[in-house]
Amino acid sequence: MSTDFDGFLFDDIERHETISAYTSGGLCPIQLGCELGSPPRYRIIGKLGYGAYSTVWLAHDHVNKRNVALKIVEAKSSSIKESSMLQRFKVRDTEAPRVIQLLDAFEHTSPNGTHQVLVMEPVLPIDLFGCSEFRPRITREVLRQTVAAVALIHSRGIAHYDMLDVHISEDIHAGNFGMAVPEVEPLSVVDIWNHTGRPEVLATLHTSNKLESFPSYLCTKMDLGGLLLSIAPEFTQRPLSMRILDLGNAYVVGECPPRAITPIIYAAPEVAFGALNNDLDAPWDQRSDIWSLAICIHALACYSYIFALRHRVLYNMMYYCGEVPDAWREYVRAKPFPGGVVPGPAHADGLWKEKEKQFFWCGVENPAGLVLLLRRMMQLDPAKRPTAAELLRDPYFDGLHEHDAGGVPLLWHVTEN
Repeated sequence: MSTDFDGFLFDDIERHETISAYTSGGLCPIQLGCELGSPPRYRIIGKLGYGAYSTVWLAHDHVNKRNVALKIVEAKSSSIKESSMLQRFKVRDTEAPRVIQLLDAFEHTSPNGTHQVLVMEPVLPIDLFGCSEFRPRITREVLRQTVAAVALIHSRGIAHYDMLDVHISEDIHAGNFGMAVPEVEPLSVVDIWNHTGRPEVLATLHTSNKLESFPSYLCTKMDLGGLLLSIAPEFTQRPLSMRILDLGNAYVVGECPPRAITPIIYAAPEVAFGALNNDLDAPWDQRSDIWSLAICIHALACYSYIFALRHRVLYNMMYYCGEVPDAWREYVRAKPFPGGVVPGPAHADGLWKEKEKQFFWCGVENPAGLVLLLRRMMQLDPAKRPTAAELLRDPYFDGLHEHDAGGVPLLWHVTEN
């Protein structure tokens, strides 16, 4: 049993948002089957995910007779910013979306405040380490689409970097990319519930008299990939269309950037060094996106983190890049390299040769080419990193173009993790 503020939760597994987030200014308490909108229009079917500042739900739109995703932002973070950001990337039917498409936006009032609700197309996040039997097959085309998505937002003057969560997230990392799943839209509510089984709910108890601030239970997230494999298995045989899922903390270049909260293992060196030295306002920009995109590509390609240990992330950056930045030398003197191994070009070459072997065993297309691409992106000096637009012209993507996405099955599923 865990306790947080005025709430008790009988569960010790991190499969849900923290109960302490349900407070004044915090998350909106939601129940399965409730309806949102004015007049009520969107009926909640199940939870798709949760983040540091929001929960995300699958809902049925009674007006347009389709299923949609509802992102409900905590009251103290609610603003029109993300809605206006997403409006920049709405596309016509003839265009290929690279950012999740916004369908509607409105405000909802709960005992915890006024929440922004974003209605979006259903998207299946790439859950690298979850328990779903579904896994996408990551091809060169899929990786090209992830780069194209970042190139698109950069071309509109947006820096994306500052975002996290494993399902609906807030920075350039693997959980922040997903695939469009239009097959979800026409499914009936009854069919969804029949194929997902009884929703798993976790009872909550409360010690205060502010019971209305808390949901009476928390839901674990739906296995959307497993649902599609069960009810619409043909979706694995059509081309994959990637999306960036979240622009909540993105900012317009030229404005003051928000504080970076990216996980250290995905953070660019300039941000990671600042964070580990208590400089929480370390600057970041579109060049920081490029480093994080490289870490994301690695995770997509072989379902593993290139930097797994937070306390060694700076050393691993220096090992893989083969150098020690002048600004880091005082830090290194205070905390010598593990085992006395000093970074250098030869040591970096050896690490990347092992990485090439790993890519080969993971079935990556052209492992040597992917290593060269990542080494271009993972430069300790931000000024040396290529732009996303330049990356699209990298030899690794030779022969791939926007119109080539059709005609080849890009997805697979496995039954064992």
